[in-house]
Order: sequence, then structure tokens, then C-alpha cells
Amino acid sequence: MEFFALQTITIALILGVTSYILSRWLRVPAIVFYLLAGLAAGPVGFGLVDTTSLGSGLLVLVEITVAIILFEGGLSLSPHAFKSESSAIRRILIISLPLTGMGGAALAHYLLDLPWQIAIFFGALIVVTGPTVVGSILKSVYLTRRLEILMNWESIWGDVIGVLLSAVALEMVDINLQDSWGEVGFTLLLRIVGGVLVGIVGGYSLTWIINRVCRLRDTALLGIVSIAGALAVFYAANVMMHSSGPLAVAVAGFILSGLNEETLHEIRHFKEQISSIFISTMFVVLSAHINPMPLLDQWPMMLLTALIMGALVRPLSMLVALWKTPVFLSERIYIGLIGPRGIIAAATAAYATLTVLGHDRDMALLLNLTYAVIFFSGLAATLTCRPLARILKVAVPASRSGLLIVGLNSFSSAIADFADLYVPVSFLETNATSCMLASDLGHEIICTDLLDSDIYEAAMSDGFARLLVVTQNDAMNELIAKKAAIHLEPEKVYWSVDKSDTETINLVSSLRSNLAFADNFSVREAVRMLDCGKAVMKVLKPSDIQAANGVPLLELLENGLGFRVMLSGQTPRNEALCFVPLTDGHDEA
Repeated sequence: MEFFALQTITIALILGVTSYILSRWLRVPAIVFYLLAGLAAGPVGFGLVDTTSLGSGLLVLVEITVAIILFEGGLSLSPHAFKSESSAIRRILIISLPLTGMGGAALAHYLLDLPWQIAIFFGALIVVTGPTVVGSILKSVYLTRRLEILMNWESIWGDVIGVLLSAVALEMVDINLQDSWGEVGFTLLLRIVGGVLVGIVGGYSLTWIINRVCRLRDTALLGIVSIAGALAVFYAANVMMHSSGPLAVAVAGFILSGLNEETLHEIRHFKEQISSIFISTMFVVLSAHINPMPLLDQWPMMLLTALIMGALVRPLSMLVALWKTPVFLSERIYIGLIGPRGIIAAATAAYATLTVLGHDRDMALLLNLTYAVIFFSGLAATLTCRPLARILKVAVPASRSGLLIVGLNSFSSAIADFADLYVPVSFLETNATSCMLASDLGHEIICTDLLDSDIYEAAMSDGFARLLVVTQNDAMNELIAKKAAIHLEPEKVYWSVDKSDTETINLVSSLRSNLAFADNFSVREAVRMLDCGKAVMKVLKPSDIQAANGVPLLELLENGLGFRVMLSGQTPRNEALCFVPLTDGHDEA
């Protein structure tokens, strides 16, 4: 038995990690690959992954995975983002989720003839969208900031609500539904109160512990302590009130999101790796847990249920919930149609089949139905997230996103004048004199503390997704790039150096920030040459750049779709704004 259990986990891990790598390579959500890999390795396929060999250990792994996912989700939520879209977020959680759940329960009962108790349980678990799947979508397509916020918050707190409701609904499977409403409501209230209290106490306790651990100056300890703390909070909440752990661990993670950015970055980086391993492995294991063969006659109706859920129930519930809100109609349609279910739904359904006795066929049908919805919604999201975003015009190409510039000088001013023709541009400055000078030159300016986290959150909300750091101080460039990379996507943070400095380059590259222009390009020298009239900024064709000894800075994209910041070692294929030194007898024209 131990051998088969080890085989199951090992093969699931290999298949899961392979699926994850494939999804990142193709820039599509990994959920479809997980499902197909699990089915191929499970009883329907080669039989290499046997969940029965894990025994009760499968339940433990499911609970650990849920705890890690929700804790990581809580860490990723931004209070600033909630304030900007609080009304829409509340309406989604209070209106859309219940409507979706009721629609799912009705479909399960009337189309598949599931008893009302089990149909209600299905409705409760199927409201969740899944932070792992939504996160993959947000990495594969750049959406409006509002859509990113709404989808992210729904995926986290929707999961928490779904887990709480499904836990209560699961207890109703073996009791008389009509006689239990009062008890059900009281139980749900106790779980909410218990989960919130344990989450608050655990979150602040863990914050205190992590702040003390920071004094040891060992960043590797931060992620280890956070994982141990998350599982401790999850366990304590479940001991106090059964099934309140998911809420507690999400609240604790949200509280921890108030830690200083450097500490939070280390924790998130460690937890992202751990959660990726758990999620990829467990999704394959849970996919191998289903056996659709005995229920082949029911699959047409299951697919019809999944279709109606994705094409009618969820979109309509979103339209109702977001009616008379600032959310544009195109954004409502997009978030309504892109609602992939993830591992929380799979784990909850698998947990139910392992714990509920006496309803074998109905629970098997529920498990298959859940996976049909997961597969259909995941496949639809994978195939349509990018084209649908373009059709509805809710996609924001990186080349069209706003550009923040740090470092006011003649070089950066010339870049801003050119970039402003295509995208919004604004300078970030701390020095009051520089702020006045930028304003006098006609540039948009934000005078602020460059190390203030809120400024980056606010900038993203206003459509500024890229940052270019071009001060004449290498240490300042490094510090700002590292700070910004925590809040913006690291690949959208560009930085330059005053001179080639291997140590500085390596440090910033550890955050995957990008060295702009060229390795040997000196901002200080460029400023000096521009001020002395020994260089100009020109738009050159690719064939003319080398002849002019130019350094490409911003490459124009075809059809006026904005520009991209040139990285060290890249060669433009289109016209580009270049820094061109002037030699004796070389005319500026």
C-alpha cells in the first residue's frame, strides 16, 4: 500500500508540474492540462494514480491544500483595491453568488434528478471561481484594472463563502431539510463568527511572530513561519468550530498583507512556490479520483447543466448584481462569461464523496457533475479569455498601458515628450523643485514618497502599468525598481544604470526587473551630451540605427498600438526612438 501511495503522489507531482510548465509556456490557464493529466493517469486511463491507496490521507491533503490556497489568496488582496471597487465587490458576493448557487441547485435537481439536499450542496460549492485559475487568466491577458480587482476579490472571498456554505449544506444531506433551517442558520452564524475571531487573533499573532523572526535576518524563515502559522490557524479554527478554518485562514492572510513590503514579498514568493506544488499535484490527484464510465448515460445532461451554468446562470447573476454600478456593460459581460471553477470546488466535492455514506450513486453523480462544470468553465475561459477581451475591448495591451517615469532630466523629458503621443505619461518625483520643473515643462507629475506602497496601487487603478527608472543614481534606480516590482508586474518595471555595474544588475534582476536600453548605456553621459548639443533623440528605421550609432529606446508597434521599452540586447523590428550621438560634421537633421 505504501508503494502505491508513493507512486500516486510522485506521478501526480510530475504530471502536475509538467502541466504547470506547459501552461506558462503557452500562456494559458493550467486547469485543462491538470484535468486531462488526471483522467489519463487515473482509472479511466493508465491507472497510475490510485487515490484509494492514500486512504484517509487524501482528506488531509485536501484540507492542507485548501488552507494554503486561501491563506495565499488573503495575502494577495489589497485594501486599497477594495476601497476603489467596494460597492461592486459587495454586490458580487451578496447578490451574484447566491443567485448562481440557486441556479446550480435548481439545474442539478430538475435536470439530473438529484435530491434537494445534494442539489443544494452542489449549488453551494459551485459558486466558487478559484483564485488559482483566475490568477492564471490575469497573467495571460491584461485586463482593465477594475476587472482585475473584481475577479481577484471574487475568487478569494467567493471561495471562502462557498466552502462555508457547502460545509453547512453537507450536514443537511442526511437530515430533514424542512426541519433544519433554523439550526442551519445558527450553525452558519457560529462558523462565521468563530472563523473571523480565530482569523483575527491568528493573523495578529502571526504578524507579531514574523516581525520578531525578521530580526534574525534570515529571509528563508519568513515563508516557513507563515506556512506553519497558516496551518495552525486553520487547525485551531476547525477545532473551535468545524469548517470555520477556510474563513479563518483567509482573514489571517488578509491581516498579514499589512506587513512591510519587503517581508511580504519574501512570504509571497515562498508561498507561491509551495502552493504551485500543492495545487498542481492535488488537481491531478483529484482529477484521477473521478470515474465517469459508470455514469456515461448521465453525461449529456451533465454537460447541458455545465453549459447553462456558464452561458446563462452566471452571466445573468453578474448582470443583476452589477446593475447600476460604475462597472461598464462590457466588463459585466466579461466577468459573467469568464467564471472558471477551480481546485476548491474539486476538493469540496471529493471531500463530500469520501465522508457522506449511503448516497453512493448520487455523490458519484455530484462529483462528475462538479468536474463537468470545472472542465467546461476552464476550457471556455482558456479558449476565450483573450479573444473575448479584445472583442469587448476590456483588454489593455502592455504597449498601450500608461508609463510612469522616475528621474527628471533632459533625457527622460525627451522620452516623455515622445511617449506622451501614444500613452498617458506621468513623472514620479519626491523633490519639490523637480516637481515644479516638471510642471513647468508641461509634464504630468505626481509628487510623492517613491517608497509609499499606495502610490503604485493608485497608479495601477489609473491605468499606469509600466515604470521606467532613469535617475542618475544607480542605488536609487535599484531601490525604486525593487520596490515597484513588488506592486507592479516585475516584467513591466524597467530601469537604467549610470554605468555598467554587475552587482547592481544582478540584484535587480533577482526581481525579474528589466535593464533598459543597453548594458553600457550611461544615463549621466546621455544627459550631459543632450545638454551640450552633442546628441539628439531621433526616430530611426531599423536599417538606419547601426549606421547612426544609435541606441534604441522605445520601439513603435505596428498600427499605432503604442510602444515597448527596449531592453538590453534587443533589436527593434520597427521604427524606434533612439539616442543618437553627434560626431563632427554630423548635422542634427
